[in-house]
This record gives sequence, C-alpha cells and structure tokens, in this order.
Amino acid sequence: MPVVKLTLSEEYYEKLSEMSKAKNMSIQDFIRDKLFDEDTIFTPEEAVQRALDGRFSDGREFSLPDVYGDDWTIERGPAGVFGKRFYNYIMNGDTRIEFVDMDKYGRRAMYKIKEANNNE
Repeated sequence: MPVVKLTLSEEYYEKLSEMSKAKNMSIQDFIRDKLFDEDTIFTPEEAVQRALDGRFSDGREFSLPDVYGDDWTIERGPAGVFGKRFYNYIMNGDTRIEFVDMDKYGRRAMYKIKEANNNE
C-alpha cells in the first residue's frame, strides 16, 4: 500500500485534528472521507452496534474481526489504528462492551458484552 506524507504547520495540524475529532474519526479516515467522499463501516459506533446485535450476548468473547465477519476487509496497518480507536471509544464511553484481554498471540483485543448487573 502506498504511503503519502503531508507536512502541515502546527496551526493546520491542530485544525485538522479538531475537525477529525468532531467527526469521531482518525485524521487518516477524515482525509479519505473528505478527498474521496468515502464512507466507512469501520467506526467505533458501527462496531458497537454490530456487537450488540445479539450474537455475543451469551458472554462469549469476541474481537473486531468477529464483529464484522465477512465484512472485515480492513488491512493490517489500518486495522490496528481502528482497533485502538475502538478500544479508546469503549474505555471512555458509555457502552455495554468491556475489554477483556489480548488474545493468546497478543495481537487482537478481546471484548465481551457487560452483564446487566455490571452496568452502572
């Protein structure tokens, strides 16, 4: 995958950062969205919605690729960035999903749906 670098002044970087945060997107996703009018299903909100669809309500642990199933088409580098965004989203937000641990290889975060009596 080609890499494109962009140099910005501190002022423009801060502005771009604020604009992407307002849309709850990474800077990379925000630029793609603006340049190519590209919508993505790889957002923390979409992942939460998919995870809460009932497939994992039995306490089974899951990773983001499990949530997306056949729709998981994101490549390894961007997948890591998305995984970090999802982790931060659930750790800082009011969701019914909790982080459990990393998988046995230490590469994928594992999550589960919080039990009803653990919700506050």
